[in-house]
Amino acid sequence: MKKRVRLEFPRETLLVEIERYCSFPDCRWRNFVGLTKSEAIEYRGFDCAKCERWNDDTADPVEFPESWRDELLLSRDNLASN
Repeated sequence: MKKRVRLEFPRETLLVEIERYCSFPDCRWRNFVGLTKSEAIEYRGFDCAKCERWNDDTADPVEFPESWRDELLLSRDNLASN
């Protein structure tokens, strides 16, 4: 008789998409930015998909899964203290 192997795959959010609008008055294009947890920690802005200009931006931790928030807040505090 074969022995059964039980595999467990914990569910974890791997990617989050946030919605942002281009800050330039002549564009205002709606952008969707996909971020992994490590990218969310370092998120400082995005290139507009239409006009291709850089938009400085920050993300509020409430935009991300609760499981990411502690790490995001700690990283933000560390950046602020430097």
